[in-house]
Amino acid sequence: MRKLLAAVLAFVIIGSGAAYAHQPVTLSDSDTTAAKGPLLVDGTVSFAVRASFTKAGQKKAFRAQFKSGDALSVQYLIVDRRPESSLRINALPTLVMTTPTGSTVTIALDERTKFYEPFSRVNYLYLARYSAVAQSGVYSFVITSRAKAGITVAVGDREVTGEVLRETLASPSPTSVAPAPSPSKAVSISPTPPSSDGYTMAQVRANNSATSCWAVINGTVYNLTTWINSHPGGSGAIISLCGTDATSAFTSKHGSKSGPNSQLAGFRLGPLSN
Repeated sequence: MRKLLAAVLAFVIIGSGAAYAHQPVTLSDSDTTAAKGPLLVDGTVSFAVRASFTKAGQKKAFRAQFKSGDALSVQYLIVDRRPESSLRINALPTLVMTTPTGSTVTIALDERTKFYEPFSRVNYLYLARYSAVAQSGVYSFVITSRAKAGITVAVGDREVTGEVLRETLASPSPTSVAPAPSPSKAVSISPTPPSSDGYTMAQVRANNSATSCWAVINGTVYNLTTWINSHPGGSGAIISLCGTDATSAFTSKHGSKSGPNSQLAGFRLGPLSN
């Protein structure tokens, strides 16, 4: 008899242990778009995102979240050994960064500086270093191979514990069933109750992450946290609105369409107060 396993959408938080310089994040074969790839919750934390390719034309991608004014630091490295070290620049993977406003930057490979990484005891070559002042929102990074190769994209420089959010399909075991929680130990998370008195913009700005995402649209405050993973256009589009007045972004995308506006109404918290 064929058994059907129900897939449960879950968030997996990576990197809960002690912090290390350039915390490693390995991109999988399923991370083919930024929306499918992992999200670095704080892009100023030092991460080493590793991508390996077996042939030309493959893509792997990830995202990183920043606040306005954060230091945006991106480095392109390869291990100082063959085959990567022997490849010409035009045979190495390309790295294209997309900002929260939609503009793109192709990282130019314009140097070849040796670098010894003491934690992994590996010799690397810097091929590019890019820095700028970050915009508020989520940046996307897409790596496209042009030959068999592997690269490391270093993001951020703060050596503290960082979080990585990744959507995975977790299938429950058909032979085991999790016990029901004891009533005395059950924990429920209550949504923020609506307020007739309204919310301040300072409160909205304080809820500016994927774990607590508020936004203002047309003078009303909404809690979009639970909508992040369900948004048809990808989670990044919602995360970029967290903690902001998203009126312009919402109206330019959806206008007065009944569907999106009806969906939005379900996340209403209350009016924005002065």
